[in-house]
Amino acid sequence: MTELERMLADSAERLFAGTSSLADTERMEQGQWPAQLWSALEQSGLIRLFVGEAEGGASATWAEGLPVLLAAARNLLPVPFIDTAVCAGLLSRLGLPVPDGPIALGLSRGGEVVAAGNSPTLSGSLTVPWGRYASHVLVRTTMAHDQQPLWALVPANLAAIDTDANIAGEARDRLRFDDAAPTHWAAADPLPSMRCPDALGALLSAIRIAGTLERVLDQTVAYAGERTQFGRPIAKFQAIQQQLAVLANAVVAARMATAAACAALPQPDWAWRAMAAKVICGRAAGQAAAIAHQVHGAIGFTYEHSLHFCTRRLWSWRAEYGSETHWAQQLGKHAIVHGGDALWNFVTDRKSL
Repeated sequence: MTELERMLADSAERLFAGTSSLADTERMEQGQWPAQLWSALEQSGLIRLFVGEAEGGASATWAEGLPVLLAAARNLLPVPFIDTAVCAGLLSRLGLPVPDGPIALGLSRGGEVVAAGNSPTLSGSLTVPWGRYASHVLVRTTMAHDQQPLWALVPANLAAIDTDANIAGEARDRLRFDDAAPTHWAAADPLPSMRCPDALGALLSAIRIAGTLERVLDQTVAYAGERTQFGRPIAKFQAIQQQLAVLANAVVAARMATAAACAALPQPDWAWRAMAAKVICGRAAGQAAAIAHQVHGAIGFTYEHSLHFCTRRLWSWRAEYGSETHWAQQLGKHAIVHGGDALWNFVTDRKSL
């Protein structure tokens, strides 16, 4: 870990642990926006993690900023911190100004939202995480006449919003645009290999999963050390130790997969790394949730226990932006097309991806 990574990670952990609680997360699931928490996050400057220094940011790379994003997930921040930090970084790379307030990321797929005109306007609808709470939406779409990429920053109040939520109670709203004029736009991609925009969403889901898995591991190990059966902690039983070892292995694999994907940015192969990370993190999410609940027993399923805040999010994020099955199929198709002779390089050599 570099000096910048360590400094950012330490600052983030202190800030998140000191300003957010499970009570905030529970209130958010009931529809209460934590304005005080969001204000503290904005004042900290960490939201501009990936923004250039000239614009008041830390100018961190994805690898340097990853510990901050993981800390946000580990602390179950009930606000779109990760989304806004990533959107701010994308806007900075595009040379566009970064607005105040929460920014939602809208990755239009297959012409859901299309842009038309020399001064483009957006029409169509798409599902946007945290849409109802966003001040702006950063939409990645294509121009209707030539299918060229377009990134458009649109005020959220220009969209009609159909509210919805995932099983974790997080806003997953449908935004409908009708000739909405963006405040700023750029006809270019901020990252290479954006032919599959969902790969970016997959990477963000993988990061959320990896961070939350660390919390699940810590909580499960602590519980196993506290819960006694037959006169001794259940952590002393070999069967429990084996389960905890499997859980720890899944958590480390998820962390390493997301780290590899972030280290690949902004290289051309980053999308394949993101797909692999979502596969590994998705499988780890299912495995970890099962083990954590087995170790906790019946109490872990009750609403009063905190474990469900993690597992409901793991189950939700596992399905968002493509399941592990979906991305495994994409990776498999790519390997098949290039033939058996190229398989080893595809697996081991970044330049081949």
